[in-house]
Amino acid sequence: MKALENMARVQISNELMLMLLSLYESKGKSFYYDELFQRDASAFDKKALEADVIAIAKGLGLSMTDARIRLFAKRDPIPKTKDETRLLNIKTALVQLRNNPEGFEIIPNEVADLAKVLQKDLEPIKFKTIGVSESSILSTKKTKNKRDDLETLMATLSKLSRSREYELTQLITNFYVDFLNMDLLTKENTLVANILLYALLFKSFPVFKYAPFFPYFMAQKDGWEHAVVSAHYYWSEGFAQTDMLSRIIITLLNDVYKDVDQMAHEYMFEKDLNKSDNIENTIMKLDDLFTKEDIRKRHPNVSDATIDRTLKRMKEEDKIRPIGVGRGSKWHRMIPGNKKYGMKQMSLFEE
Repeated sequence: MKALENMARVQISNELMLMLLSLYESKGKSFYYDELFQRDASAFDKKALEADVIAIAKGLGLSMTDARIRLFAKRDPIPKTKDETRLLNIKTALVQLRNNPEGFEIIPNEVADLAKVLQKDLEPIKFKTIGVSESSILSTKKTKNKRDDLETLMATLSKLSRSREYELTQLITNFYVDFLNMDLLTKENTLVANILLYALLFKSFPVFKYAPFFPYFMAQKDGWEHAVVSAHYYWSEGFAQTDMLSRIIITLLNDVYKDVDQMAHEYMFEKDLNKSDNIENTIMKLDDLFTKEDIRKRHPNVSDATIDRTLKRMKEEDKIRPIGVGRGSKWHRMIPGNKKYGMKQMSLFEE
């Protein structure tokens, strides 16, 4: 608990302060996003969950094919291997978190419950116990459960959060560093720490209702791991270098808000248009060979059924033709696209 206990040492540079001002300005748009995306909130939630599951699977290097990873991201099939069981357990934990992010409490029971979910049908995850020497005539030894250390750590985080003396992302960063360095669990310390990081950020920054966290996080994996190592130095003396981690977290949050803001602009334009026509317009801008996934990336709030109907209609109109079958199939556009021949001007008042 060396990092949180010494929060007074943390200094925020002018550059970081400007990044924080931008972050909290974006956070102020939460009510706007909630109202704008209300109609398709479940679709955004589903897409964000799928992206998180896929990013975690690839970040952990699980022995699963891309097809199996996508299947587990979309559905809950019966796992056949330990890695598939592990991924399904992680997904279950994320679903529970996403169902009630505001309900996450800074108490050891939350970590214990998370461990139970992650360990289902796998090796148990327990709090470590350590021997504690006592100065006495008999020189007896007692054991101490590290759950007590976690309780102290979480109580400190809760107390400092209520005091409002320290900036929130700085508190979360230093809590994360403490959790890792205290080595509380028998296994999965890093995974649990990353999920707790996500939970704390989600609780305070509701932008993750509409966007994933782990694709952004995994994109910074190398820099993040280097920053964790830097934060480890002098941790035991109370001088953990957490600046780099804080900068990555704030940059990540700003990037997420920037992307969601772009989604909001596109959503406002799309919501009053015929979705099928809008998908067709997208197809006309793609390369001659394209996949269904290319369309999904550009229309995250549109259901697969709507995309399938559009593809079927365009096929019947001989505008596109399928190449191959199954998940690896592609589509070939039979008519010139807007990329080469210029974009057709659309009118909002056209019948």
